[in-house]
Amino acid sequence: MTIQSGPQTASRLAGQPAPRPVQPPEPSGQTTRGDASDPLRGVYLRLVAVESIPPEALRHFSYLRPLATDLLEGIALDTPDNIRLLSDEDVAQVDWNTLYAAARTNLLADPVDYDTVERPGGAVLHLLGSPSSMFAASKALVFDEAVRAAGGPEIPEEGALLTVANRHNLVFYPLADQHVGEAVNDLAQFGLGAYEDGPGRISPRVFWWRGGTLTSISVFDEAAKTMRIAPPEELMATFRRLAGAGG
Repeated sequence: MTIQSGPQTASRLAGQPAPRPVQPPEPSGQTTRGDASDPLRGVYLRLVAVESIPPEALRHFSYLRPLATDLLEGIALDTPDNIRLLSDEDVAQVDWNTLYAAARTNLLADPVDYDTVERPGGAVLHLLGSPSSMFAASKALVFDEAVRAAGGPEIPEEGALLTVANRHNLVFYPLADQHVGEAVNDLAQFGLGAYEDGPGRISPRVFWWRGGTLTSISVFDEAAKTMRIAPPEELMATFRRLAGAGG
């Protein structure tokens, strides 16, 4: 298999149908996991789309940590009425280390389903998702631990490719076999489609996760309305090596 490092537009990613995303639940009126007697039970690390915060409101969320292109890490409070991103004023009321540790623990404990989808060319995509979870995509913040807890595969040293198109799905591919060309194309197709479908959209990009760091490998041309995959040279070398291992 030959991996091309040049542009791949969204139109070229069409092919076999991509795996279907988990769909969000209909409003049920049921209470969520917040607990007035112990508010830390309802806090969760959350993946936040930059576009979801109006520019005029950013000054109220200065604690948000940049992760990668278009992505921030924040902390949300899940209450019986809604899910709310905590502001600077909110986080100042609790010791930061205590708050962060609780939010991380709760995110890891949030139940999700694990599944796999084998693509026509042999690539296997892995899915963490749940129609009842508002934090499935946020498990990218604790990615290797979340995959292990869900019964997924060991993530190799080279890392994994993933997409977090909406809050209910995290789709990934460990960089471990020769099907990387098909996998990156399918992830790009899935990410674009699920992001456009919404709701709860986060990012249409494909990211490279390695050692806790996320790097976008998608480049968008807004004028031409196209997207291409542009891995850094180190990742491109991994693509070539894996593709070559397949003979």
